[in-house]
Amino acid sequence: MASGAGAYGYAQAVSIGTQLVSLPLFLHYWDMATYGYWLALTALPFYLSMADAGISHAACNRMIGLITQGQKARAAEVFHSAVAFVAAVSLLALLAVGSTLVLLPAGTLQAPGWKAVLMLLSLSVVLSLFCSLAEVIYKATGGYAAGTYLVTTGRLVDWTGGLVGLALTQSFIGVAAAMLLARLGYTLLSLWLSQRRTDFLRWGLRHANAADIRQTAAPGMLFLSLSLTNALSLQGFTLLVAATLGPAATAVFNTYRTIARVVVQVTNALSNPLWPELTALKGQRDDAAFWRLYRRAKRLGLLIAVAGAALVYAASPHLLAVWTHGQIPFAASGMALFLLYAAVCSATQVPRVVLMSINRHAGLAAQSLAAAVVSLVVAWLVWRGAGMAGVVGAMVLGEALVWLTATRAVHRLHATKGAA
Repeated sequence: MASGAGAYGYAQAVSIGTQLVSLPLFLHYWDMATYGYWLALTALPFYLSMADAGISHAACNRMIGLITQGQKARAAEVFHSAVAFVAAVSLLALLAVGSTLVLLPAGTLQAPGWKAVLMLLSLSVVLSLFCSLAEVIYKATGGYAAGTYLVTTGRLVDWTGGLVGLALTQSFIGVAAAMLLARLGYTLLSLWLSQRRTDFLRWGLRHANAADIRQTAAPGMLFLSLSLTNALSLQGFTLLVAATLGPAATAVFNTYRTIARVVVQVTNALSNPLWPELTALKGQRDDAAFWRLYRRAKRLGLLIAVAGAALVYAASPHLLAVWTHGQIPFAASGMALFLLYAAVCSATQVPRVVLMSINRHAGLAAQSLAAAVVSLVVAWLVWRGAGMAGVVGAMVLGEALVWLTATRAVHRLHATKGAA
């Protein structure tokens, strides 16, 4: 748990740190509108990160089981099948993106060189899928923490490359090209490091087969649903705000949401290391300890959500003044609404982990996706009259629906076990 929590803490530190540092650096070279356009452009290729349809996660679970049973050769076959699937889907995705960009009129977006920028960003995302496959090798061989460090450092290298491109060119295409070069170099390094990890999981396609791909696809789709929900909840709202309220409002929206989601990330530092402990207790059939741990974690999670939101609210005026150099002012009601969204999202994390730790999250995945779609539709309907407050209110609604679904599912599960 300590090594896993440390790796997760590193991932969160990189996530929060890069977001905190990005805003003032980008605003040093660009104005608010230009930065808002950039945020919208980077949000579009993000959806390509779901191109593996959850196969990497599902394959990792199968490989762990096979290696535990001593079937290393079968684990290698599953890995080759995952590599073949990701390679084929990545190629098709890039062809689809390239064809679409060729067909779209140059005036579709106002950003300069937006077609080349989107293609470069898409290539970076596809390369990150192969970094995720390198992470699978680590996780399948008992290196969960090392795999997390590997992937997180890739994001840090990618981000650093973008800043170098920003400083040298101050252009969209310069930032995107530098990010791609950094990602390409790190991907090659990741592949090499992963080969040093083990002598039986080798990169290649020779042992790939359709049967393994089909067997892994079913659980993979569940992971895909969770990824799609996350994309709709985060990148989807960024795109919606950019399309409705404009690029300057997009920069404000992302800044406020980044600050508010610090509360969510702190709660995740509790819930994520909790996962293997709950799974172990379930495997030992120690239901009393399982539910006792859940109750304690739930209370602590709620305390973090409430106290964290209050602390962030108190610190946010000073943080905004320093972070944005006064370019984004503090709005009390706006920050309060964003923190309400973050608090509800935080309260959901522990119930979600309980369901996922015992593979009872299929219903939650479907209903979370439905809640994300509903919240986006509501935001689209109310933005004209309610502005950004209406959009954030729709986000609160979506998270409240997920919290209700997760909490009721856990209560039903507990009641069923109690009756049994």
